[in-house]
Amino acid sequence: MRKIFCIFILLVQFILSFSQKSVSYYRTIEYFDKTDSAKNYAVFYRPNGPAKKMLILLTGFGESPQIAEIETNIPEIAASKGILTAIICNTDGSQSFSIDGNAQHYLDSIIPLLLTRNNIPNDAYYIGGFSLGGASAIKYVQHCNIYDIQPMPKAVFTIDPPLDFVRLHKIYEHWKNDTSKWYNTNKPLYTIYLDKMHTFFKGNLNDAFENYVNLSPYCYEDSNNYGARLFGKMPLLTYCEPDIDWAMNEKRWNLYELNLADNVGFINELKQLGNTNTSLILTKGKGYRKVLKYKQPHSWSIADANEVVKWLLKF
Repeated sequence: MRKIFCIFILLVQFILSFSQKSVSYYRTIEYFDKTDSAKNYAVFYRPNGPAKKMLILLTGFGESPQIAEIETNIPEIAASKGILTAIICNTDGSQSFSIDGNAQHYLDSIIPLLLTRNNIPNDAYYIGGFSLGGASAIKYVQHCNIYDIQPMPKAVFTIDPPLDFVRLHKIYEHWKNDTSKWYNTNKPLYTIYLDKMHTFFKGNLNDAFENYVNLSPYCYEDSNNYGARLFGKMPLLTYCEPDIDWAMNEKRWNLYELNLADNVGFINELKQLGNTNTSLILTKGKGYRKVLKYKQPHSWSIADANEVVKWLLKF
């Protein structure tokens, strides 16, 4: 009898939690190209009441919006707080190298469209993302400042983004050429990523080093702090999980091979330039891929959804 009662209580709690979700938001998908369901679309989490703000979410390389929404509950929490959330897949699909010109110009066109369609003021949207999507969010602020693009986001959050593509190119080249068992399984991915870099930066590090320095969202080699100056006073919240034991024991990585170095460097430069609305949160034991069910500090899960939304709503 006690077991049945406990099951009943759990069932009631589940129904109540589901009811609360259904009362506060609903999910839709909008395809901007009706002939192709693999790209140029967005997954929306819409408040049931009128939305006054919008959050643009950008996914990691190779990750669809449908995967991202499983990995994080940021869209649900944001929608429950009245923020229309759109997880974007651009015209290059999930293989988009989202810091490149095509991806950035896509945001130029899609963001005003979504604001207008949903009656949201131009000065009431945020942007954020995971991994390369986070790098793209930072790059978009810089892109807006270069080309005087309006509207600009009110604030940006990122989850463990790679920012220094000089560093990243060296790492992927090392992993691609390494003959140990630790790097063999992902060599096709390293090749794809390097090819994307060579296209965008117009060569490898030997051919186009200055492009890597100047076009990276942040670069340690950039003595002029160009990326930080372009980002300016935009509020930025960044999450990283520097699990050193995991990195050494599971991946044979050193600190140079973690994105932490990029983010510490970038935020440090922003602070020195007078940006007082920057924050780097270092987490512990939160990194986990929900779809594949394995530990991975480079994951959406390191960002606490309630904390992210609360921070965004300050701006």
